[in-house]
Amino acid sequence: MTGFGTKIVEREGVRLRATIRSVNSRHLDIQIRSPHFLQQFEPKVRERVQTRARRGKLSLTLEWEEMESARALPTLDEDVARAYLDELQRLAELTGKQSDPVDLSTLVQLTGVFKVESKAMDLELAEAMICDAVDAALDDFEASRRAEGDSLDRDLRKRVDLLEQHAGRIAEMSAATPEHIRLRLREKVDALLRPGQIDEDRLAMEVVMLAERSDITEEIVRLRSHNDQFRAALDKGGEVGRRLNFLLQEMNREANTMGSKSQEADLTHQVVEVKEEIERLREQIQNLA
Repeated sequence: MTGFGTKIVEREGVRLRATIRSVNSRHLDIQIRSPHFLQQFEPKVRERVQTRARRGKLSLTLEWEEMESARALPTLDEDVARAYLDELQRLAELTGKQSDPVDLSTLVQLTGVFKVESKAMDLELAEAMICDAVDAALDDFEASRRAEGDSLDRDLRKRVDLLEQHAGRIAEMSAATPEHIRLRLREKVDALLRPGQIDEDRLAMEVVMLAERSDITEEIVRLRSHNDQFRAALDKGGEVGRRLNFLLQEMNREANTMGSKSQEADLTHQVVEVKEEIERLREQIQNLA
């Protein structure tokens, strides 16, 4: 299943955002993106995610932002400033423009006049913020997956109910098949023979043989049994994708057999409906974790 979770943690003038996204995958694949100065914490982050995720292609992004209150202010480097002033004074002497004042706006733009000393990172603070942000993002992530899982569960159950309805209609239609066979066979015989020439016993035997070849009672019973097992697997929960996929293969097998035995257009249409619903179920269970 897909999933999304995000959390922002702010402390001591620093904002950290953790964002988790996932798409369905048979295995667990974790990709972490973070600023280079936070990459030392990636192994711990990976371990944290692995304790709460079993499958899926997960992308986790860490974004670090220092707010104004945490940023170091520039300070004047007096030695550099004096050196520039001395050189500017020498330049003035060489050009004969000693009376010109030093242009302050130009001076402040010269390299090194002001310096910003990088603030040393508090590793304990960074690790605590990362852990809190990742844990909260995982909570959000799991909540989104549960919501999607509940929606998927409802859809799967609704489609299995539709399969059961189709199976019921197929059972009703198949019950009338022997009589339909007898009527069709009698019409064909009547067209070939004169009245009174029909061997009723032979006709009855042919009807029985054709009805036996067209009987789909066992297939209907097995299809309904698979429906019950499908619901039971959903009730059990957990990692049921492989189990449900196997049941759908068996359902499709029964539908194919019913289609090959079908002697009625309406019954064939119902079998097609069953196969279409099975395919929709197959597409949906690909999203199960």
